[in-house]
Amino acid sequence: MLPQSLSDHTLLSLLREGDEQAFRALYDRYWYKMYVIAHRKLRRKEVAEELAQELFVMLWQKRDSLRVINLPAFLGVSLRNLMIDYIRRHMQEEHYLDQLRQFFPDEGFATIEAVQLNELTEALQQALAQLPDKTREVFILNRFEHLTIREIAQRLNLSEKAIEYHLSRSTGFLRRNLRDFAAAWVLFYLL
Repeated sequence: MLPQSLSDHTLLSLLREGDEQAFRALYDRYWYKMYVIAHRKLRRKEVAEELAQELFVMLWQKRDSLRVINLPAFLGVSLRNLMIDYIRRHMQEEHYLDQLRQFFPDEGFATIEAVQLNELTEALQQALAQLPDKTREVFILNRFEHLTIREIAQRLNLSEKAIEYHLSRSTGFLRRNLRDFAAAWVLFYLL
């Protein structure tokens, strides 16, 4: 029987056993729905894609311990939590920028933003250089050339699952490394 025709309950049972086809069937069944919900709430395509992707990475990583009765409800609640975390982080960043604007005149702040952009670009390039070649290539194709997972898979002759893995790995790595950079920059200007 094809995995697409199986019930959520059956697919979840197979997923707990590490069945990648079951995961793929669940991903195909629910990813777009989760993306649409996130996009409707946040109105940012890239963020909605990233959060929907994070949701399924979490589903795969926690597959052994999942005891889900209603998968759509579980995914909806988990996505809501990811969106809340994103909004909190975003609001915190906006708060820091508002605080900085109070200390610097508008024309001075434009200079500071230009310096910050240059420093961030340099930090991003250094962080990207630390990634394995294939992971870096997948990230650049997705984030800078705006190719979809399917387009990257075709171009690099890899599975879509492999592309998703590389994207998850690169965004997690960059998020951890650039978070420290951004926090240090904010602290420097607030002190």
